[in-house]
Amino acid sequence: MKYWRTYGILLYFLVHGPCLSTLQAQSKPSNNKLLFYLDNEKEQWLKISAYAQIWARNTQNNPGSTINDRPASTTTDLSIRRFRLGVSTSPWPETTFFFQLGVNNLNYLSSRGTSVDLLDAYVEHKLSNYIAVGGGKSAWNGLSRYTSPSSSKMIAYDISFIALPTLNGTDDLTRKLSVYAKGKVGKLDYRLVLAKPLAIQSTTTAAEPVEGLASFTSNKPNVQYSSYIKYEFLDAESNASPFLSGSYLGKKRVLNLGIGYTLQPNALWSLRSNENQFHDLKLFAADVYLDLPLKFNPEMVIMAYLGYFNYDFGPGYIRQIGANNPVNGLLSTEETYSAKGNSYPVLGTGEALWGQLGYLFPSMGKEDNKGRLQPYISAQYSDFDAIPSRILQYDFGMNWYFNGHLSKLSINAQNRPVYSNSAEGILKDGRKWMFVMQYQFRID
Repeated sequence: MKYWRTYGILLYFLVHGPCLSTLQAQSKPSNNKLLFYLDNEKEQWLKISAYAQIWARNTQNNPGSTINDRPASTTTDLSIRRFRLGVSTSPWPETTFFFQLGVNNLNYLSSRGTSVDLLDAYVEHKLSNYIAVGGGKSAWNGLSRYTSPSSSKMIAYDISFIALPTLNGTDDLTRKLSVYAKGKVGKLDYRLVLAKPLAIQSTTTAAEPVEGLASFTSNKPNVQYSSYIKYEFLDAESNASPFLSGSYLGKKRVLNLGIGYTLQPNALWSLRSNENQFHDLKLFAADVYLDLPLKFNPEMVIMAYLGYFNYDFGPGYIRQIGANNPVNGLLSTEETYSAKGNSYPVLGTGEALWGQLGYLFPSMGKEDNKGRLQPYISAQYSDFDAIPSRILQYDFGMNWYFNGHLSKLSINAQNRPVYSNSAEGILKDGRKWMFVMQYQFRID
């Protein structure tokens, strides 16, 4: 019965979806509605933006998962995956200031009075047409396209954590205290970042060194160096913001090839014969991104992404992540390997491929615009040193755009592997599903 209640809620929103699209069509909000000019020459301006992502979800939890110490094989919940409120301004020519507040994963297990965090606060100055420099707390990162993802403009319903290797470990929701340089030289778009990673002690990923298994050190973190360079074969993308879009919905013709790295000396540690050993963080990525309207019908758009990730965190490093985890405990036994709830091995020393493919159809409805549909698939295939078998996790779903990224409904099914310990080592022990319906509204 619990499954039917969840599907009934999903069906209700689907049936009433056209009402949402009709409202959007009637109001037709402008993308620059919250852009205010501060002088007659329109050189000084202030812009306000906000968005929220609301989840209705049913999750098949990993074995041993508990909620308040009681076994929970499945969970149905409603949550706020993300909320953001941002302000950007140019108080004088060539200078921009940006700050953003936000919160992630506000669900039924969250503490009362959950605080809203200061995510971004940085200033940037344009030195020439080829270079701008900035500093503060920001999401300016190197490595790959989606190490700085525009989480409200992705192809799939959510971001992929393979591109976020230090998420909430030595950063804060991908943000770090850093200085950066960025710019464009012809078809080349580049960003160079020097960051001071956050101390690991106050996070859930903090751990004392273990024999043969690397983890981030609690010693003073060294400076982290990262870069990402992409070649833009077709239309140029804006680099006014660090966040890169997953889909322009036919407004641009984009084909990019990118390459990047992240390096941090002595970032991790482990024990060898009970003596501390330190390991450099060495991460490499290369990717290709396509967002192309079709010639015979520009309203039909194909979007594709493929990234290759080669990560070295040190020996045996594995990190399991469960987004917006629906449980708060795990009954650990000798056979338990998978972490609680919807977690699975996402990051580790080794190699991974992650790809996405989406297809956007033209607007529906001859007289009234009923929005546009975009089916998609997404998958991560990983070969991590610590797990003998290959890891395959995949999603498939549908976006229903009522008003582009300003108002959209996404339905997604995710399938992930489950692992257990045995005398032969870590073995796959079945697969689990998570079903998510997300509604997103955005104000620009």
